[in-house]
Amino acid sequence: MSDSPSFDITALTQRMRDLQGNLSALGGLKDSEMTGHARGGLVTAKVDSDGTLTSLRVDPSVIDPDDPQSLEDMVVTAVAAAQSALREVRSKQVGAFTEGMRSLADGLRTENQRHDDSPRTAPAPSPKDGPGSR
Repeated sequence: MSDSPSFDITALTQRMRDLQGNLSALGGLKDSEMTGHARGGLVTAKVDSDGTLTSLRVDPSVIDPDDPQSLEDMVVTAVAAAQSALREVRSKQVGAFTEGMRSLADGLRTENQRHDDSPRTAPAPSPKDGPGSR
């Protein structure tokens, strides 16, 4: 008999459930919207799951007709912040999913090795394999 512990179906089932949860979270990302701010929230940008700008709010107090470059910079900063937040969320969710897949694969590999390492019984010799059968 092998010294390896017996296969833990409960742990494997839990790994599968965790993986399903991570996959669901990845699917839910398509409905998400991330927000970025500039100048303390006076400029706010929202992007969808593709990173496309869906909303832009500019407080009138930051609009200076003599300095349009400042407003442009704030808009770019807010959009970049929203897209950065989206990338961070994606990275975490994909990382969790990848780790779940790796954990599941490791568990299956360990179980497969346990079965490969277990002793096998030799087949019973057939009558023609007996002494003097040559």
